[in-house]
Amino acid sequence: MGIRDKFAESFARSKTMSGPEKKANEIIGKLILQKALIPFALMLIVSIAGPLLKINGWITVAVILIIAVAAFFYVKNTSKKFQVFKPYAGNLISLEKVKKGQYIAIIKQGKLPVKLHISYGGEDLEHIKKNQLVQVNYNPEAKIAIVVKYH
Repeated sequence: MGIRDKFAESFARSKTMSGPEKKANEIIGKLILQKALIPFALMLIVSIAGPLLKINGWITVAVILIIAVAAFFYVKNTSKKFQVFKPYAGNLISLEKVKKGQYIAIIKQGKLPVKLHISYGGEDLEHIKKNQLVQVNYNPEAKIAIVVKYH
């Protein structure tokens, strides 16, 4: 499968995504971009500091390539962690805003209440009434909550 076929498949997939999938994709994309800025800044510093410190150009290029390869695997492993969501379905007991953009939601799933610490996606729960049935996909590693549906 060539690059053109992969791009066409990815483009078609993006057109058929549901609302929650788009929201999750957007949040995860921003988080991965934040993680990728660190290696990018490091490569920029090495590319500027190399000539200033009169280091051989080949050594500078080799260090930049090593950083790029390490960054690839770092971002790849980080993105795998962001893809693992656990579904929760139940009544929304309470939603407490801790800081700007951070929430604590309590969902009663069966007989047991579940406490979710949410850093991303909690604003979707604000307009849901108490004791309303809600289905949330939650990533405990990045504290992402995506509201799938509510009744």
